[in-house]
Amino acid sequence: MTSLTKIFTVAGLLLTTATASASIPLGGVRKSTDGKYDLYGCMQSNDYYIANFAAYQTQPGKSVDPKKMPPPECVTLPALGTTLISVDLLDRDVRHKAVSMKITGDKGAVLLETPPTMAKQGVITATVDFKTKGNYTVVLTVNDTDLHTPSEISALRIPITVAMDIVEPASKTAMMSFFGFMAALAVMFAVFIPRFLKPKNAA
Repeated sequence: MTSLTKIFTVAGLLLTTATASASIPLGGVRKSTDGKYDLYGCMQSNDYYIANFAAYQTQPGKSVDPKKMPPPECVTLPALGTTLISVDLLDRDVRHKAVSMKITGDKGAVLLETPPTMAKQGVITATVDFKTKGNYTVVLTVNDTDLHTPSEISALRIPITVAMDIVEPASKTAMMSFFGFMAALAVMFAVFIPRFLKPKNAA
């Protein structure tokens, strides 16, 4: 194995390891469902509708200024407090139908409910004050007679978490350990094995 081949082998394995643990931002200003920034944003959908979700949070005690919005969060909100929920309805026909938004807690308590309204620009917003960390659900209900389906069934439900500690999945942690081990093993083979295989000079 030549030195050049060893370098490419080690570099390839290290690159694979880095790719598994990091994400390269694509220049977008919205977070995706995994909390990373990308070009598509926080897309949410069911069998009937598709929307782009965004939540804007400010420091406790400060109101949300529409002209100076902080970076949007996706479905994992890092803090409690005043939060502006914004949902961009991507189905154009829905913009001509009455849409209401409801935010409920994990025990079914209703924090907020907006009256049905036409979202002619495709965006429906509401401001809510999260006082307790936990799991919540944003429910978008559309008065859509074209579906011939009860609105309770066709409603788009977006689960969100607020101020909750995110625990790394065990499967992902195990995968990272595996890639780290493989990279270290590759370095060992690339550096030490050729030394043992190199013929010794005759005395």
